[in-house]
Amino acid sequence: MSKTTIPTGGITDGTIASGDLADDAVTAAKIADAVTLGKVLQTQSTSSTSRTTVSASTFTGCGLSDTITCATTSSKVLVIVSAEFDNDSNNASVTNTHAIFQLTRNHSGISETEIYQVREGHNRPENSGMDMIFIGNLAIIFLDSPSTTNELTYTLNVKNDPSTSGTQIPANNGESHKAMTLIEVGA
Repeated sequence: MSKTTIPTGGITDGTIASGDLADDAVTAAKIADAVTLGKVLQTQSTSSTSRTTVSASTFTGCGLSDTITCATTSSKVLVIVSAEFDNDSNNASVTNTHAIFQLTRNHSGISETEIYQVREGHNRPENSGMDMIFIGNLAIIFLDSPSTTNELTYTLNVKNDPSTSGTQIPANNGESHKAMTLIEVGA
């Protein structure tokens, strides 16, 4: 027997069985619409233990990039990067060395845009002929708003300052690693 009205006292907890609900009463779309928080739509991840050596004062790829295509133009991309590195003064007569990291977004292979930059450095007195090496762990967490459904490629680049210094990623003969994770977050 079906009822068309709710009793005066209401419905007590636990009295409606799942069999009493119409098949289309609760759908994934209705649940998703009811939740107003961001939703993880997809993830992409890549990692490598290959060694990359950079001896340039212009941004050079360091062997870490990944691609994602967003479902909607309102999606955001959470970019997480981790990489061990070392920066070497190469026996130059300098008091500091820096590894400057750059995160770029390439839109469909058309245009590359810098979206984040960080400088990792070391400063200490040095004499000519003394080698100064600092080891660090790069960590980037950046929320990007690309506003497109075209393919996006995120790439980590590095350059040296001064140009006589050198950077290696990773620095431990393949025992350490570098990684990038891309997470599409829906609005």
